[in-house]
Amino acid sequence: MQMKPFNLIIFLVITGAILFFVPHAYASENSCIDCHRTVSPFQDIQKQFNQVRIQHLEKNVTCSLECHEDRLRQLATANYQQWSNSLHALKGVTCEICHEGDPKQAVKEKAHLGIKKPTDLESPVYYTNVPKTCGNCHSKELANFANSKHYQRLEALKLAPTCTTCHAPHTFMVLNPEEFRNFCGNCHSVYKKVAPYDVPVQAEYLLGKVNKLKFNIEITRQDIFWAKKNGTDVAAAERYADDALSIMQNLPPMWHEFNLTHFEDEIDSAGKELKKAQDIIKPAVTPTRTPAPRTPGFIFLSGIVSLLAAVYLIRRK
Repeated sequence: MQMKPFNLIIFLVITGAILFFVPHAYASENSCIDCHRTVSPFQDIQKQFNQVRIQHLEKNVTCSLECHEDRLRQLATANYQQWSNSLHALKGVTCEICHEGDPKQAVKEKAHLGIKKPTDLESPVYYTNVPKTCGNCHSKELANFANSKHYQRLEALKLAPTCTTCHAPHTFMVLNPEEFRNFCGNCHSVYKKVAPYDVPVQAEYLLGKVNKLKFNIEITRQDIFWAKKNGTDVAAAERYADDALSIMQNLPPMWHEFNLTHFEDEIDSAGKELKKAQDIIKPAVTPTRTPAPRTPGFIFLSGIVSLLAAVYLIRRK
């Protein structure tokens, strides 16, 4: 059934009035996400590339638009895209948590009200303020980081790593052990004259030990499960394994103290707890067969012969 012209006009008028008088009807509860999903922060760079291309064409210089577009794509990885792939996005940590502003406002100027530039000393993402901003959620990490020499240098407004040095802004990825050699080596190197120089290698080694500890805990828990199935009393073994797991769970926050000696001691402590558990569920193996009797060796036979020869000579005299 087709709508009558008069009814169609009434419908369009009402729809237009709603869109005109209720501009927030389609605004989500978090305008940061809606806006940054579509807005690229690199529009100025794109204009610069276009201007370069125009200058090239005016001078009859061959210019490949694809070349500039490739460069643009490398630079213009949107902050939204990085954030959307992060754990922060998964857990609902949105832009205003770090940058402030009002995410309920649909107008850009109102949504950005109160946001300061990252170079502003009062900005929550100014490099010396980043630990406190991250610490609003990551309190354990901040408590350990505050005990580090890195934090002391940061407080003194000197060049020092902050949270976003290792956990890049908007991606917040946790580095792999192999990546720490390059990251730590940016400062701890002979060329930069920041001692100790072996920190990058130590960091990679210790984080590798953490991964090995995780594996050993998993294997031990599986062994406990099967030992329990076979009727073994595993109560004590479970306590030791739980203690090892508790130590391991405290390692990530403790890492931010950057006390590598203490960190390794904790890893070794967890390993000792696992050894206690393994000793309970894996007793010494009972021999399945009697070992063959050992025949006298050459040295033993030589000794007997020498002794008999000496006795013979004494009796002959």
